[in-house]
Amino acid sequence: MISEIVAVLCLGYGSYKDIRTREIPDFPWLLMGVAGVALRFSDHEWKALIMSAGVAVVLGIILAISGLFGGADVKALAALSLLIPQYPGNVFPLFILSVFNNLAVLRIIEILAVFTYNTIKRNRYKGDIPVYKKILLYMTGFPLSKERLDYRFLPLQDSHGEVHLLPDIDMDIGKFKEECTFKEIWVTYGSPLIVYLLVACIIALIWGDILLQAIIIFVN
Repeated sequence: MISEIVAVLCLGYGSYKDIRTREIPDFPWLLMGVAGVALRFSDHEWKALIMSAGVAVVLGIILAISGLFGGADVKALAALSLLIPQYPGNVFPLFILSVFNNLAVLRIIEILAVFTYNTIKRNRYKGDIPVYKKILLYMTGFPLSKERLDYRFLPLQDSHGEVHLLPDIDMDIGKFKEECTFKEIWVTYGSPLIVYLLVACIIALIWGDILLQAIIIFVN
């Protein structure tokens, strides 16, 4: 119970800071990591901790290199892997895998919502790019006036109008607005991943791995 409370409180604080400022201090992740190691002295689940941390490091490196995770997201994932290496009731022996699968489901729901929004609004990209790229653009972004662009959004076009499906999460929005000559650009909502991680963690604690459960239901 202690680990669950610490996880929800720390991820909740991180989510609040992520939404308000997009800048998260390191202390919630340090608290989670230290608490996780301390708790292992009572349950002696050192093997599970090492395996969980190893998986988190691999996932974090891959997601960071691909530009899908920022530094705080990787730290939060690693800290959670130390705090709750495994959890009763989960099919996967490592809790972090269930959280990651739930996170993936949440992102898929977001993609479907964005695509539906563009379909209803009949948003169309007027530039000359391959069809597959347009489809991916409609699934991840939407047009927005440059004047409305702020820290909540990440441009999917550079200042010259070229489309980039993987946004620069460290982009200086103020500088981009000064350099961009277009009145409207395609952007993606800079979804605060710590919030998604919090929700995915809560789902895993209560219901387990919803992706795996959905696959099992489909197969049966």
